[in-house]
Amino acid sequence: MLIKFFAAVLTTIATSGLLTLVLCVYDFLEDSDADVFSSAFDFFLIYTIYLFPIILISGIIVDWLKKRFVSIFPTRRKTVPLLYGVSGSLIALVILLLLHDGAVRFSDLPVLLPFLMLFGASAILYFWISHRILKKSYNNPKK
Repeated sequence: MLIKFFAAVLTTIATSGLLTLVLCVYDFLEDSDADVFSSAFDFFLIYTIYLFPIILISGIIVDWLKKRFVSIFPTRRKTVPLLYGVSGSLIALVILLLLHDGAVRFSDLPVLLPFLMLFGASAILYFWISHRILKKSYNNPKK
């Protein structure tokens, strides 16, 4: 459980950093009057605070579902990261549908696809980090 928590922390930091970088580059290209880079740390903290519970809860749920259902179906190891990516995109879609208040139209789809892809990439990053940590913990000999 501690390994999953550590993987969620690292994934949250990486995803928050990526979101902050995208925001800073977008505002810099838009020639905003405000000093974008001075508020970048504030945005990083806000993203981290909001993303951590989502990544932690969804990561644990997807790990549990993977252990239950992937063992039933004969799959290859390479399809497991794709399962995480699809689950991350589905979780983002559910969050979007729960919080949209009728403000999302079909014409907003080109804006929403990168958002869903970012959450899918974040879920794959969670899988990669947790897989690396577990692999290291199994390889270390116990004394």
